[in-house]
This record gives sequence, structure tokens and C-alpha cells, in this order.
Amino acid sequence: MAIVETVVVALLLLFTWAIHGRGKVGLIAGYDGDLPPEREAELARDAAAVLVVAAAASSLLVVDAWTGAVPRPGALVTVAVLAAVAWFLRKWNGREPDRE
Repeated sequence: MAIVETVVVALLLLFTWAIHGRGKVGLIAGYDGDLPPEREAELARDAAAVLVVAAAASSLLVVDAWTGAVPRPGALVTVAVLAAVAWFLRKWNGREPDRE
């Protein structure tokens, strides 16, 4: 059954809503609250985008569980999530820290 995959997708979307929609950037691992408000909003948008990509990719597992029509769903999900996470890490860790 696709119950576990469905719950994972639902949790990812819930975290997306909490981080972006409700401004709960404290849910982002490693964030210590030292950014100005506009950069904090950008961080929330980027983290939410990664979670949406992860939820969309994980929904392939749900579709495959019900239909069996997705070739290599695990590999597709892994590549999509790794690409999104790599983009996020490069964007937020690959530049000089903001100087005030």
C-alpha cells in the first residue's frame, strides 16, 4: 500500500506550509536566526522550494505503488531530492556571509 509514502508527502507539504506560509524558519536545521528579515524570507522560500520538490518526487513513489507504471521510482526520487538539496546548500553555503 501507499500509505507510508502518502504520509511522507503530507508531512513534507506540512513542513513547507509551516516554513513558508507561517514564517517558522526555526524549523530549518542549522538556522540560528542571524539573518535580516529579507534574507530570512528568501531562506524560507528556498527551503520551501526544496520541500516541494521532495514532495513532488516522493509522490512518484505513491503513483508507482498504486499503478506500478513508474520505471525506477527510487532512483528518480533520489536524483530529484539530491539535486534540490545540492542547489540549496550551494546557494546558502557557497557564498560569503553577509556583512553588516
